[in-house]
Order: sequence, then C-alpha cells, then structure tokens
Amino acid sequence: MSALGQCVLVVEDEVLIRMLAVDLLEEIGHDVVEAGTAAEALEKLRGPDSAFAVVFLDIGLPDMHGDDLIAEIRNSHPRIPLLVASGEDQVELSRRLGDFEPIFFLGKPYDMDRLQDALTVIGQKAG
Repeated sequence: MSALGQCVLVVEDEVLIRMLAVDLLEEIGHDVVEAGTAAEALEKLRGPDSAFAVVFLDIGLPDMHGDDLIAEIRNSHPRIPLLVASGEDQVELSRRLGDFEPIFFLGKPYDMDRLQDALTVIGQKAG
C-alpha cells in the first residue's frame, strides 16, 4: 500500500473527520472515494469503479453498526484490507473483529504520521 495513487474508500459519517481523512490521504498521494454512511459505502463497493486498495472506516456509523458493515464487506470483498478508525479499545476491537482479516486498527484521534504508518503496515502485509 505504499505505492502512491492507490484508491482508498473512506467511510465516516462525521463530515469534519471525513474531510480530515481525505485531506491526509490525498496529501500522501492516494486517490480517495468518500462515503458518509454504510449504505453509501456498500453501494460504492458494488460499483464498476470499486478497485479499492483499502477501506478506511469508522466503526460507529448511524445506519449500520461497524461490525455489521465489516461482515457485509467481507461477504463481497473477502481480501480487501480494512483499516478501522476508532476510539474504542484496540484489544477489544481485535478480539471482536479478528475473524474479518485482513483488518487493521487506527486509534482516534490520528494524524498523518500514524495514518501513513498504518497504510505502510497494510502494504507490507498485503504485498
């Protein structure tokens, strides 16, 4: 995932947080597609341009619990890396979501360095 220009789907209902994630990802050279809801994310994943390198998602969405969204994504895209951004305890998240590999976690709040480090780890494990 260290290659520039790979497309990341950002799923975040909070507009300002989504804008920050998009800005950070674009600044480090990635193309970004945005979704504000789980339904919108699933629609984009089913679309003709759905060649995403990573899905970067918030676990707390208003229209579907993040666990359920992850299960839906795994049904249609079993190998796409998922980067879950959450303020929840990462050990608990890992225990709860570990069956949905490849899955990675990024604690909130995050900055460009931590986001880039997470994407580097994803790239190393995917490649």
